[in-house]
Amino acid sequence: MAYHAYRDLREYLGLLEAKGLLQRVTVPVDLRYEIGAICARAQERGGPGLLFERVKGYEGKPLVSNIIYSVEQLALAFNTEPDQDAIYEIIVEGHRNRTPSMVLETGPCKEEKYFGDEVDLYAIPTPWWHELDGGQYLGTSAGVIDRHPETGVLNMGTYRAMIVDKNTLTLSGQISPRIERSWAQGQPHQVAIAVGMDPLLTLASGSPVAVDEHGYMEYEAAGTWRGSPTELVKCETSDLLVPANAEYIVEAETLPGETCVEGPHGEAGGFYGQNLQAARLRVKCVTHRHDPIAYGIICLLEEDYPRWLFRSGAFQDRLRREAGLDCVKQCYMPELGGRGWGGCIIRAEITHPDQPRQIIEAAWKLNSSRWMIVVDEDCDVRNWNDVMWRVVTAVRPDQDILTGQSSYRDGSEHVGSSGRARAEEYDIDRQIPDPTGLNASFKFKFTDLPPINRPSREIMARVVARWQELGLP
Repeated sequence: MAYHAYRDLREYLGLLEAKGLLQRVTVPVDLRYEIGAICARAQERGGPGLLFERVKGYEGKPLVSNIIYSVEQLALAFNTEPDQDAIYEIIVEGHRNRTPSMVLETGPCKEEKYFGDEVDLYAIPTPWWHELDGGQYLGTSAGVIDRHPETGVLNMGTYRAMIVDKNTLTLSGQISPRIERSWAQGQPHQVAIAVGMDPLLTLASGSPVAVDEHGYMEYEAAGTWRGSPTELVKCETSDLLVPANAEYIVEAETLPGETCVEGPHGEAGGFYGQNLQAARLRVKCVTHRHDPIAYGIICLLEEDYPRWLFRSGAFQDRLRREAGLDCVKQCYMPELGGRGWGGCIIRAEITHPDQPRQIIEAAWKLNSSRWMIVVDEDCDVRNWNDVMWRVVTAVRPDQDILTGQSSYRDGSEHVGSSGRARAEEYDIDRQIPDPTGLNASFKFKFTDLPPINRPSREIMARVVARWQELGLP
């Protein structure tokens, strides 16, 4: 991987601004709903990233959002061309090969430190993102870091975290097995939250990065994407390692059995979610950089985070590595529909008639998505016209539609920001019907099938590589 021209969020924002991909908002804006609505409208209009310089009541404490949702922004983050396939291949490489992290004595995230009664979470500019939200959500794009109490493996994920009071947060999602193990031993579980990380760490945090044989996870995948080790420092109150260049670090613990109500919160699946038994985090320490920059996102059907890219890359890696399906060439999990409601389009080299069924059944074992669609290797999985043409042309209703058994799979090791609604009125997951698989491959179905009329992937890749040279938008 090529060396990236930034080390932290601040330097990345400078690159965005130089490329016209970041807009400074210099008029006063309100944390209560207004910032969320501005971010939502800016995304709908395909606008640049937003740096709010004058948050009401927080002079000198800026807030940034909408900085990793466009292909152009992602290309800058990954130091590559603004092409989704090029970004996708880098993501997959980070899953295949990890770069060990580097532990430093100290770092910028420790420039200011606050302990005990000095802690005040309300000092961090944190929006009410949606009008029905139950509170201010500090955890939307932050990395939540903890350690497996038995293996010692560090994990980082993106979870909802709502401010309860000046030194208390919620941690959404079902209580993770790591927390349960600590509680079963009668021990508190240590947690750290990193706000304002560099874009590659933010992206890794929200991705289902599986632990490898060396115990490497999100930090090390981001190191491969970056082309240099992730720099870490030890927390002040625990043995957790956190990103040295983050803007804020919140150090906390959750005591055995302590839960509280969290939410509601507007989620990317299109509904509000709530958790009646979220883990309660007692904050022990907050450290941050001088003049820190807060970073958060509003969750919508499409949000400031390309989850489809990262979930797709991770799922392809799992199908090939865990299920042994080397025939799988690409996976695409569309963003719309949200976690558990959507599905996956799987592009594969089909070499025998039973292979599509085998791929679908293997995919269901790894993911609870409602839909699985298998297509031939020449399909453009992100082009719905191409996909649906194959569905209506190649799917034989009596032979090519498979039905599985619905069983919600929590995946709490890497649940992401959506968590799971615990309140009955928000428990959308229970309404998900049995999953459906479609064999939309043409192989082994028809005799004398004419060639498909489209440019080959090889020719198209050459054209994409010359796109900027051609001077085309």
